[in-house]
Amino acid sequence: MRLSHYLIICLGILFSTCKPGVKQQEKSGMVALLEQTARESFYVPANIYASKTRIAHFDSLYKVSSPLERNKFRFLQAESCLFGGKTEQSIQILEELLQIRDKNRFVEGLEPHQEEQLTTLLALSYLRLGEQQNCITNHTSASCIIPIAPAGFHQLPEGSRKATELYQKILENNSHDYSSRWLLNVAYMTLGEYPTKVPERWLIPPKAFASEYPLQSFQEIAPNLGLDDNRLAGGSVVDDFNGDHYLDILITSWAASHQMRLFINNRNGTFSEKTKEAGLTGITGGLNMVQADYNNDGFTDVFVLRGAWLETLGKHPNSLLRNNGNGTFTDVTEEAGILSFHPTQTGVWQDFNKDGWVDLFIGNESSGEDNIHPCELFLNNRDGTFTEVAKRAGVQVSTDGELYYVKGVTAGDYDNDGWPDLYLSALDDRNPNILFKNTGLSRDSIPQFVNVSQAAGLGENISSFPTWFWDYDNDGWLDLFVAGFQRSVFWESITKDVAAEYLGLPFGAETARLYHNNADGTFSDVSEQVGLKKITYAMGANFGDFDNDGFLDMYLATGEVNFASIIPNKAFRNQNGTKFQDVTTAGGFGHLQKGHAVSFADLDNDGDQDIYAVMGGAYEGDIFRNALFENPYQNTNNWITIQLKGTTSNAAGIGGRIKLTLQNNGKTRTIHRDLNSGGSFGCSPLRAQIGLGTADTIRKIEVTWPSSKTTQVLENIAANQFIVIEEKKKGFKQLNLQAFKFATSAGFLLHNPIPIDWFHFIHPKFCIIRT
Repeated sequence: MRLSHYLIICLGILFSTCKPGVKQQEKSGMVALLEQTARESFYVPANIYASKTRIAHFDSLYKVSSPLERNKFRFLQAESCLFGGKTEQSIQILEELLQIRDKNRFVEGLEPHQEEQLTTLLALSYLRLGEQQNCITNHTSASCIIPIAPAGFHQLPEGSRKATELYQKILENNSHDYSSRWLLNVAYMTLGEYPTKVPERWLIPPKAFASEYPLQSFQEIAPNLGLDDNRLAGGSVVDDFNGDHYLDILITSWAASHQMRLFINNRNGTFSEKTKEAGLTGITGGLNMVQADYNNDGFTDVFVLRGAWLETLGKHPNSLLRNNGNGTFTDVTEEAGILSFHPTQTGVWQDFNKDGWVDLFIGNESSGEDNIHPCELFLNNRDGTFTEVAKRAGVQVSTDGELYYVKGVTAGDYDNDGWPDLYLSALDDRNPNILFKNTGLSRDSIPQFVNVSQAAGLGENISSFPTWFWDYDNDGWLDLFVAGFQRSVFWESITKDVAAEYLGLPFGAETARLYHNNADGTFSDVSEQVGLKKITYAMGANFGDFDNDGFLDMYLATGEVNFASIIPNKAFRNQNGTKFQDVTTAGGFGHLQKGHAVSFADLDNDGDQDIYAVMGGAYEGDIFRNALFENPYQNTNNWITIQLKGTTSNAAGIGGRIKLTLQNNGKTRTIHRDLNSGGSFGCSPLRAQIGLGTADTIRKIEVTWPSSKTTQVLENIAANQFIVIEEKKKGFKQLNLQAFKFATSAGFLLHNPIPIDWFHFIHPKFCIIRT
């Protein structure tokens, strides 16, 4: 779409809405285009996620329907009301339909599977009502985090109480309904009656939730800071957007009319929203974002990805937002030559041709032969514009007969040859995920990629979602993580499989994969031996260092679109690069609401990484408040934060390799980091915050720059400081960033103490430990 098309859209909207004597505010091309997209491709009855539109649609059909069809449309109304947040209306309709069934033994006009769902939907509606009345309206830091602390118990118990009655009724008829068994236990947790009041035969025992390491508890403090945005699934970027070196927060909510929001760090424990002042009004939607300094001007820019999950309705425009360096952003999508219309939520910035300017790869979603969306690779022209070269580079991916529903992409130099490679994670397990090896430049300077998945030992067919390269064992070779994303029964919720896993029963869901780099161009699946052959079912996910021991841990934001998917987010601590320990409950990370973008960041400059997570689902009514988990490890281990400043290489140093040599407890060790924003769904800052364990001095820092391939060496650097290393410049610059305490509120600042009924599982260090 060219600028002329933008003008036509703008003029059309202007003339259609103008009234005599009313001055209209001029809208930018992207703002007008996003409004048109929302109107024509999101808030339409065909979009199953536009629940409020569908409520009105089914209501209109009900009014003109024949007597035989009315119950069918009433059922669809009830379902849409639940998904649209009108839970009490859903309950009313479902109870009416159940009365008809009880009276007549069937409901005329309903399919058998719809009749079977009536009680289940009613139970789920009551459970959701309890969440709305308590966890959302009367939100506390303990809301919906298991083990649910007293501050998170429902003060208005009607919803959960009724849900317990209905789920027991369901289980009486089908004792193998593990989804209902799980939700029954959750309902009792919200009432403060778990485990004592749960019928023994339906109990999921407390020891099933035990953590494997006594990680200190992270407080959820987003409500104190006004960062608990109460909307839907979306993206997050935590980085410095105004050039003061303090970390700010940019978030989206995926609904097409939902405004992007920017929160600036006030450097005193508070944040202020500056969305309007930043010129972002009207920039809406977006399930994910990725940041970079694409024009090497020293300011962090953002790319917004849209249209995911919507298939034929997903031809939404992405947005490139240029940071102007004065606190404002400008949408430059069209002028940068990067405007396209494909369903996507995943992209990665990397300097694939090593010219010192970052390029952009976008993984698109192809859902059928009539809806093919090849992936895109935009090479940076070094003048503010890009050229799309995916086909010439060999990474277009989706073609007739071989479709890829790409959900995650990551870039890194897995074979240490100096050229950044690509890995694509796809939802459909009919084809294996793809590892593309970057073999260098063609004669016309286009990077060339070869699919080496089979040769690299990555040829298994797997349905997966978020992914990343990382060096989890600090051996200097990038390993690969990808979270499995497939339930045992397609039309059911993952809750069934999760419950089975907690009960130690067989399940059919896909598990996570950790592929260890063998340093010879191949990988080995070590998931089982490191303790990760588990259901993760993550959407958003990212990695960082919980306790500053120098080994990378991870937070997985779990869930799916299904309303019954009320399962805990998961967290795993890396034990010296050999094992991963489940620390979900010990760390206070077991959030039951659907998690999406995740960012690890030291927001308060105290040397440890806090975790910001975007919560909420896809349906319009599946809103929930975002979470910020404050890290308590500021006084436990040492650390250093390194910001790279490229001159020959890209300005943010993306793709730079950092190697630290230090001593812990008399032993020499090395720590390796690859500079990037982390996982494929949620962005951490473009700076390396590195835990050092007990070391108070770093014997050597070695930085290998991505374009010049030069290595700078610094020696005997003190720990616990923020530094900037500039390419080809001796020494470093120290940043004098002040640590501060987050603002507190007596009503919200609560740890997640273990409920009294769980005390017989308490470790002497006040942490649940699996025995």
